[in-house]
Amino acid sequence: MWHNLRAYFSNTTTASIGMAFVVMSLVFGTWITRIPDIKIQTGLSEGALGLALLGMPIGAIAIMSVIGPLIHRFGAGKVTWVSSIFYVFSLIPPALAQEMWSLTAALVLVGISAGAMDVAMNAAAAAIEKQQKRLIMATSHALFSFGGMIGAGLGSLLAGIGVSTLVHFVSVSAFLLVVSMILSRYWLNIADNREGNHKWAWPTRSLLLLAFIGFCVMLSEGAIADWSAIYIRETLGGNAFLGGLGFAGFSFTMAIGRFYGDILIPKLGAATIARWGGFLSCTALVTALFFGNPTLAILGFTVTGLGLSCIVPIVFSSAANIPGVSPGSGLASVSSMGYIGFMVGPPAIGFVAEEFGLAYGLCLVALLCLMIGVVARSKDGLLL
Repeated sequence: MWHNLRAYFSNTTTASIGMAFVVMSLVFGTWITRIPDIKIQTGLSEGALGLALLGMPIGAIAIMSVIGPLIHRFGAGKVTWVSSIFYVFSLIPPALAQEMWSLTAALVLVGISAGAMDVAMNAAAAAIEKQQKRLIMATSHALFSFGGMIGAGLGSLLAGIGVSTLVHFVSVSAFLLVVSMILSRYWLNIADNREGNHKWAWPTRSLLLLAFIGFCVMLSEGAIADWSAIYIRETLGGNAFLGGLGFAGFSFTMAIGRFYGDILIPKLGAATIARWGGFLSCTALVTALFFGNPTLAILGFTVTGLGLSCIVPIVFSSAANIPGVSPGSGLASVSSMGYIGFMVGPPAIGFVAEEFGLAYGLCLVALLCLMIGVVARSKDGLLL
């Protein structure tokens, strides 16, 4: 892993796009930690806050129809830079919101800029992979996980010592604006592959399967983030400390798996890792859900993170290399399905949980992991 990281950061172009993933995740981690403060600030109930939070995935999905053509025209590096500027500034309006509709509108803007940057930086990473003829996508996503942990940790610290949300968000935005400006000189030099149809691509057969896998993984990630602590504490009777360990273990193995991904994918094959990762995650979740023990549940969620860790990077690299479709358009199609997974997953699990119990609600995640293992294959270059 350390050799791979040294090689990654020894190249300025590769290192710069890795920092784009860190910038994006720092903003996300910053936002996540202050949601309770935003709830108090706006005076929203849990239900109203849930509706307002839908603004972010709605904004992200809205930008997907145009981001592919924009990347094709201007280049992934330039779109990464411009969208990063909007993204770091979009952190400020939610801190100013005073009621549901202003918060929803602010989060739509966050979602639009986040969706644009997400697709652009992944397209840039895919272009670098093609140019340098080596894999960097998994390491880039590992840096995203790492940045999110830093953002969340710093946010928790600042919230704990009483720093206001507005001061926190403005400070982070100002710092990351400087970082983006410094990195822009490297992002603008990224050589793009602009071949293929540049229009937004509603999934063809290959893209549809990739989009389905992306949907399954991102829904699973969001569901475990939202429900693992509640399952351990309320269903299994674990204490608050144990409740947090499920997602902590999941996040840790997700990051470690991605750091090793660019080494293992060429050796074992992308389809093999995706297929067995899906089966491993399904088995681990079944262990977490049906043995009724908090310790085994924590272990199950932790192993699930390892199984899912490399699948999104694999799907994104594959979507950027679909014959006849430009990288930006392919990534936009897959990303839009992933955001839909984030949007529909938590309420779907909540509905099942209300009727049958949370263990059965989370069975949906185990089933989706099983489906990843079933459909992941390398025929016709579906998974590279």
